Amino acid sequence: MIKIIFCDLDDTLLTPITKEIKNEDIESINHWIKSGNLFVIATARHHSFLNNITNNKYHFDFDCVGWNGAEIYYQSKVTEISPFKKPQFLCLYENMKEYKKYIKVTNEKNEYIYENQDSYAKEIFIKESSQLKNVKLHDYLKYSDLSITHVNYIFPNKQLHLKFHEDYNEKMINFDDYNCRVTSDLSYDITVKKASKEEGIKRYLKLVKIQEDQIATIGDSLNDIGMFKLAKQSFCIENGNKEAKKIAKYTVKSVSEAISILERINKYGR
Repeated sequence: MIKIIFCDLDDTLLTPITKEIKNEDIESINHWIKSGNLFVIATARHHSFLNNITNNKYHFDFDCVGWNGAEIYYQSKVTEISPFKKPQFLCLYENMKEYKKYIKVTNEKNEYIYENQDSYAKEIFIKESSQLKNVKLHDYLKYSDLSITHVNYIFPNKQLHLKFHEDYNEKMINFDDYNCRVTSDLSYDITVKKASKEEGIKRYLKLVKIQEDQIATIGDSLNDIGMFKLAKQSFCIENGNKEAKKIAKYTVKSVSEAISILERINKYGR
């Protein structure tokens, strides 16, 4: 019997451009929850990004495994957060300094900090509300006490993306404090070692006292493969990453289709 769905956010629950939830997905989620089950978000984002959307328009306040497992948001409050220690982040920052133009870091208040005001990364995220304007990352590291919880490197082309991967593996090979995940053909997410979606899910399950064989996961990207492997039932959105689709048990068109399959499995056992 599946009791919890852990669902990715961008391009899975939220539509790619408008960042909205489809009406049929809303209806399916409501039915799933009213049947006594849980629906939890597992995302590389902070819980406040989700709730800015859902509270204002859809009246949901989802629990959330945020920042790829670095944050657990449970019953409307953050119960766990796993930031970088400052020496940890400085080691990463200095070793990969060639790529400072492409870095976005997020602190524990979900504020974005960039290397420079004209950085490539800032141009990508310029339309998002969570930003620290006019604060360079170099200065932030000197004067702020707010911990960094999430690092994102995003690149304009696959060649630079691959070069970063090669350099990271060479320069950071002796450091075991980081969890570096490919999130797309153009980006990487880096958190502390214990922060991944699958590890965050395990910690959440301890809070609600539910077993791993009672969960399902829905996602679309390389970053979701770990939680696909963890879950008894896993679903990849059909326009998702081809490697992720190979790992997931099912390929579906939408969250509502995945929920329909899970309701059938819960009722008939298959």
